[in-house]
Amino acid sequence: MSYQGFDLPRVRTLAGDLRKVSGSSTRLHADVKKVLEDAESQLNGKPVTQSGKLAAVKLGGVFGITFAPPGNLAGPLSDMAGSIERRANHLEKCSELMDKCQGTVDPSLAFSDEPPPDPKKVSDALKALQDMQDKDTGSNGNRDDLRDVAGKLKGLTSAELDMFLNAATPEQLASLRDQMANAEEDSGFLWLKDNGLPVGERVDFASTLLSKAAPHNQDKLLTAFPWLQPGFESTDVYLDKFNAQTGKSTNDMHYGLPSDPLFTDKPLGEDIYQGQLGDCWYIASLTATAQRDPDFIRNGIRENPNGTISVRVWDGDGNQRWVTMNRELPLDENGSPVGAHGDGSTWAAYYEKAFAIAYEGDSGGAPDDHEGDSRYDRTEQGSYGALEWDYTDKAPPYVTGKDAEDIDTDYDDVKEAYDGGHPVIVASNDNTDGVPDNWSKEQKDAYVTRHVYFVKEIKDGKIVLGNPWGPDSATVTVTQDEFEDMFDNAQSLQIEGK
Repeated sequence: MSYQGFDLPRVRTLAGDLRKVSGSSTRLHADVKKVLEDAESQLNGKPVTQSGKLAAVKLGGVFGITFAPPGNLAGPLSDMAGSIERRANHLEKCSELMDKCQGTVDPSLAFSDEPPPDPKKVSDALKALQDMQDKDTGSNGNRDDLRDVAGKLKGLTSAELDMFLNAATPEQLASLRDQMANAEEDSGFLWLKDNGLPVGERVDFASTLLSKAAPHNQDKLLTAFPWLQPGFESTDVYLDKFNAQTGKSTNDMHYGLPSDPLFTDKPLGEDIYQGQLGDCWYIASLTATAQRDPDFIRNGIRENPNGTISVRVWDGDGNQRWVTMNRELPLDENGSPVGAHGDGSTWAAYYEKAFAIAYEGDSGGAPDDHEGDSRYDRTEQGSYGALEWDYTDKAPPYVTGKDAEDIDTDYDDVKEAYDGGHPVIVASNDNTDGVPDNWSKEQKDAYVTRHVYFVKEIKDGKIVLGNPWGPDSATVTVTQDEFEDMFDNAQSLQIEGK
């Protein structure tokens, strides 16, 4: 089988012609410049042209390097020729791959600008997968074998991976999943500690594959490795159908495709709403970081050519990971996002989803009147339920790559951290003790107990605290004494690379 409609010899000829034109463009530039200079000399110094482009040619460049047309065509034309040649090589090898493997490479991958596919890498990966079926499930330790298989699969190009996934059976992939998930990090038996793969490695493995997979194979991957689609069935909002703090109801919670784009033109720090999940401790960290360093957040998310989304997080061991997921998000009966979201954007929702996939610090328990109820109160990993009701110091390492600095609720320390450019978050008390009697009703309503805020501003000796519920929520402005009476566990976030 081969792709029809592409005359590769003529395509390669086009690339060669572009290279020739590229090589002669600087000579053409010099010739045009010489003609202009000769003409100017005959005009006794009068301007030889009113064209800005020709004037730029006449002025030339620096150290013999010209920057204006036609001289500046040399680089782009050469790059274009190289891109055409690489894609022609890739397309040619894709046809050979399909003939040898008796399968079809998705057309969306056939023109990828990546190394030409190698049928041997596909057969080696399939053999490694099959060999794992004949090994034990990890009672004697199989981590090295699994890392070897994971390395082979992660090393496949998009076209090679497409052919591999077409050939691998659901049963083979499910067996690999079970072996990878059979990690016993806390086991007292030394040989069991080498079972499976740690969470961060499992997520990295599946993410790498999903970021390359053709659209028709993405569901197959998510079925085989479901840890890239976090569940929400143990969240308070799913079980209760409303948020106890906000009083908002939510019905028919389900996964679906949002209609909003990834970003809008609004500042990131002013475009994030917590939504209905009880993860203020994470959203406050994300909002505070977006407020102080929006480029750090913007550079930590990307759209892949195959339609998936990848978000940068750091795992429980401090390793940077790019967590890849499909575009589905938890929605309500109206198709509106249940979790984090922006005002017309979705970037915050994908950060939250990536955190739900990667977070390893949940220990169960929550002050939500459901202690001991296993539907709510349980230790989890890889779900939105794991994100509800946790502590201020646990989220920052996943967002910024570094542990936060505990600065308690000392006003001077908070001001020093904030003035130094650090995002700062702080938790409110479990009750309204410390709230001044002379506060207005509006001020009292703005103060939410058992909640995490971020420092939005320090002005006139007072701290202005933003609510992760969103930019429309009222801020809480407190004096130094009120701050120390009403809040605790302040954290100064330390951003990786800063």
